[in-house]
Amino acid sequence: MERESRQRVAINEVTFRKVNEVMEEGQDPSGLLKFVCECGRLDCSQLIQLTLVEYEDVRESSRRFAILDGHEILETEEIVERHDRYVVVEKDCDPEAEIVEHTDPRRAFD
Repeated sequence: MERESRQRVAINEVTFRKVNEVMEEGQDPSGLLKFVCECGRLDCSQLIQLTLVEYEDVRESSRRFAILDGHEILETEEIVERHDRYVVVEKDCDPEAEIVEHTDPRRAFD
């Protein structure tokens, strides 16, 4: 996969992460919450369900994203966790890792 394509995938994932940050705020935190699949596919608009704890676990790292099983793009990320309702992927190389880290709304800026 070309560098430009890998960067586009990272930007798509970042966009879905931003949407999910807003979606989290408007839901009852006591059960399953609905989130947009954070995969890098342009045509994906599917929802996944995670508990608040599961979502927060994924968000502990700027490089990690919650996606539907089968939506991983192994040229740009690796699967680091598998769960019944979702998988967690992680950006493992630059410049994509740098993109997702610098655009994380929860990132602590120096």
